Amino acid sequence: MIHHYNNHANSGQSFFRAIWGWDDSYLFVGNMKRAVDVIYVVNRTTSSLDSTYMTASPCRFAAHPCISGTLAGATGYGQVYMWTTT
Repeated sequence: MIHHYNNHANSGQSFFRAIWGWDDSYLFVGNMKRAVDVIYVVNRTTSSLDSTYMTASPCRFAAHPCISGTLAGATGYGQVYMWTTT
């Protein structure tokens, strides 16, 4: 079990849903601090992806099926953010 904090959605916010990464060794899930938590399953540590450009918390994610390292996150307010490893 891995605890995830800062995930209590407001009434206008969609529920957060985690997805598995490309090799199933980590999870991506949004949080209320307008960031993406990357949870490393092997050692149960968490890091965050954040940006000053993010004005809402992403709650839905999609990992590109062919390009490892490309992630899209959508907010409940119609915004989509993209992350890449390059």
